[in-house]
Amino acid sequence: MAKKTFLDFENPIAELETKIEELRYVQTESAVDISDEIDQLSKKSLQLTKDIYSDLTPWQITKIARHPRAPLHARLRARPLHRLCRNAR
Repeated sequence: MAKKTFLDFENPIAELETKIEELRYVQTESAVDISDEIDQLSKKSLQLTKDIYSDLTPWQITKIARHPRAPLHARLRARPLHRLCRNAR
């Protein structure tokens, strides 16, 4: 699986995702069934993501838009504004 890149305000999500991946690895390497714990942490990660993204600052939104892994359409929408700013000089 490709390593995900997280922004600074996403660190709590990154920590949970790391823990989930570790538990998945443990489950595949042993006979212990910890799928309930994995499911619980996955739900917690989803809720944490919703909580964080529901209260973003304008600068955090800018960081998301400028992130190299942001969807191309988000960067294309930002381009006309960039041209406006450049033409205003």
